[in-house]
Amino acid sequence: MSDVARSQKWLPYTALFLAGAVFTAVVFVGWVRFGGDIFLTLIESGLAYCF
Repeated sequence: MSDVARSQKWLPYTALFLAGAVFTAVVFVGWVRFGGDIFLTLIESGLAYCF
């Protein structure tokens, strides 16, 4: 098996991992930026105690 065929075998897994890492980073930054507002909104509606 050549090196090119071996590297192409892992390409979909690598792309999926990178997409997951980017998604996780975006969600984390969003939570850091808007987490307080989200929590206050949950308190106002009474849903904060469900979590």
